[in-house]
Amino acid sequence: MFRRRKKGKGFIIGAFFGSVVGGISALLLAPKSGKKLRKDISRKYHDVSDKTHDVVSGVSDRCSDLCDKAKDIAEDAKDAARSLVKEVSKRKKKRK
Repeated sequence: MFRRRKKGKGFIIGAFFGSVVGGISALLLAPKSGKKLRKDISRKYHDVSDKTHDVVSGVSDRCSDLCDKAKDIAEDAKDAARSLVKEVSKRKKKRK
């Protein structure tokens, strides 16, 4: 299960960097004037920057959600353990 997630993450990272390198290569190898080339590079930079910001924001939101769920699960486990300890203590006292 975790291995599949790791491969998917690696693919996404590879696709992202591949598209960045491909875009830069296409811009630099295309016959354009310097002014137009700089404008294209600037536009692509902002596109990549926006996409990166969106991805980071999504990952941050997802991590926050997972942390909240983990806290809830830990709190439930703590309550269950506390209840179990009380139950065991009661049974020991009844035996004595």
